[in-house]
Amino acid sequence: MKSFLRVAWWPAAVGFLACILMTLTAVNAASQQPNNGSVIKLPDKDRTMLTQILGEGVVGKAVPAQTISNPLTFFPLRNGTWTYRMTSGKNKGATVDHVLSELKRDAPGTRWQEALGGNLALFLLKSENGSVETVSTHDQKQGVISRYSPREPFLIADMRPGASKRLTSAVKVYDLSHPDHLTHSGSLDITYSYVGVYEVTVPAGTFKASLFKWQYEGKVGPAKVQDIQYRFYAENVGTVAMIEKTDVSALLVYQQHTKIGKVLIKHP
Repeated sequence: MKSFLRVAWWPAAVGFLACILMTLTAVNAASQQPNNGSVIKLPDKDRTMLTQILGEGVVGKAVPAQTISNPLTFFPLRNGTWTYRMTSGKNKGATVDHVLSELKRDAPGTRWQEALGGNLALFLLKSENGSVETVSTHDQKQGVISRYSPREPFLIADMRPGASKRLTSAVKVYDLSHPDHLTHSGSLDITYSYVGVYEVTVPAGTFKASLFKWQYEGKVGPAKVQDIQYRFYAENVGTVAMIEKTDVSALLVYQQHTKIGKVLIKHP
């Protein structure tokens, strides 16, 4: 009888201890995630790059960060022009317009184009949960279309400060004059992170801006991709400062990375 009790007790005890361990692990993992209202110090490596590309005094102190439940508050999808000054590259000091316009072939407010100067355009989609995603990029200068599947995250709903999402996106590059002609293909591993919220000072003013970061690694055609992108989003304004990634088409043609920084001068 005692032997039976020992045998019966052991699995129950193991199960009970396992439950406690799982609970403690979950609590510990949760405690490591920044909470809403947390002030998240900008990592030194990121601050160094942002300062080098955007300039001294643009990115200031960390301030309390909150989950962005409605991305359209921070990237308003409305027709208008946002004007930026370029802070790096061969055109440093020049201004460039980002023109956001609605494409009306689908449900109202669903599909948008952000034209970056005269050559490059991002085609954006508002998903059912309110997230904004990049469907494709059109490079008029190089004459190519780059399409992403799944779509590249642009501003995702309900991400907590300090959180990251990882995905692998297939990339297909087509000839702009013959959109059914596939010229290159490959894939990108993307790590998309909500870094925190920081004071950002640009010609358009000083804002509390949420910093999102994209890290890319992969291969498209002959081009190896290892790149990084940052965008600061301010409530009811949109992107107030950014470091753009090198477009896939430029990598295919030039085989080099050129970091382009931009700071907001005026917005609609």
